[in-house]
Amino acid sequence: MATTSCDVAIVGAGLGGCFLALLLGRRGRHVVVIEQGASVPSAGADFLKPPGLRVLARHGLADLVGRHGLRRDTIRYYHDGDPIQECRFPDGGFVIRPYRELVELIYTSCGMEGVEFWFDASIADIAMGDGEADGQVEELTLSDGRRLKAGVVIGADGTKSAIRQALGIEQRTMPYERLLMRVATVPLSASIARLNRLYFSSDGWLTYLYPINRDQARVFVGLPPEDDREVFQDGIPTLIDELKKFVTDSSDAFNSLQGATWQRIKVSSLRVEAYHKGNAALLGSAAFACHPMTGMGMSYTMHDAEILADVICAADGDPGLLDRLLQARYEPRKDVHRQLIDYGDALASSFRDRAAYLAAFRPDLHVYGETAAERT
Repeated sequence: MATTSCDVAIVGAGLGGCFLALLLGRRGRHVVVIEQGASVPSAGADFLKPPGLRVLARHGLADLVGRHGLRRDTIRYYHDGDPIQECRFPDGGFVIRPYRELVELIYTSCGMEGVEFWFDASIADIAMGDGEADGQVEELTLSDGRRLKAGVVIGADGTKSAIRQALGIEQRTMPYERLLMRVATVPLSASIARLNRLYFSSDGWLTYLYPINRDQARVFVGLPPEDDREVFQDGIPTLIDELKKFVTDSSDAFNSLQGATWQRIKVSSLRVEAYHKGNAALLGSAAFACHPMTGMGMSYTMHDAEILADVICAADGDPGLLDRLLQARYEPRKDVHRQLIDYGDALASSFRDRAAYLAAFRPDLHVYGETAAERT
């Protein structure tokens, strides 16, 4: 089978992969996106905080994304049923848009820029260069025999990234073992429509309730692993009895939990030792993962994609320059991500204790995704 050549191959058609493909396609690069699924992924966060919205605005996409999304400017936090604080988001707040809808918008825009998408395409082999080309990805071979040769390869293929493994980049994964997460999509109740509310309990439970459109809401439940089997095997009445112990201003949502289908989610942090090697770089959850309490994962990934697009276009096909630019401009993102991951760790480990959680909470990171010093 003949080999296809392109400027940039992106493995993974999630938000990061699609957004990077769009930015590169707009600048005239021939981009091929490889996705193992039959369509763009559907699992991901529903929030775009101010950092991500600023990235979209720089590329003329803020109105497109926000047009049918829900704008919110406040999240209220509770501990053992008592309101303990509110986090307010200035300048139009943040946008809630179901992850799949958001990715499909970016994916559709890619079509107008000539980006190729290869769906149902899993990678069978990654050929690495020898000698002077050591560390370079030479060719990707797919399970159906197709081969792809690219000047730049981006691994946007998740926490089990095949690209990261081929590059030999070490990872460190830390499961949040004391907090098992479940999520359900339910009919929207009046309390959820009014305000996003996040509840914590001294017993190690949390519940986050927020709307995703005019008719539906997401309900996240986090609980100690030892409680999960008993609660979800015994059924919804047992779950509601537990929620009643610390969920106060959202009691009208309890009825909507009847008949809900709960999906179990494994939550871990991920840190890697390097974000690139030679002509290949990592993006999104192939590079880092933080606790979802931060609400910043997607926004950081979009900024990362923006930096990668600038670097790839500045290198303009020069492998040596690409490597140097990635080292100088993209590798420093590890420090920013590390700060966010540490923040997520602090939130996840302190929420049982009201005073400890309030001490750990960082409005600058929660709202802006950066410190005041970094913003200036």
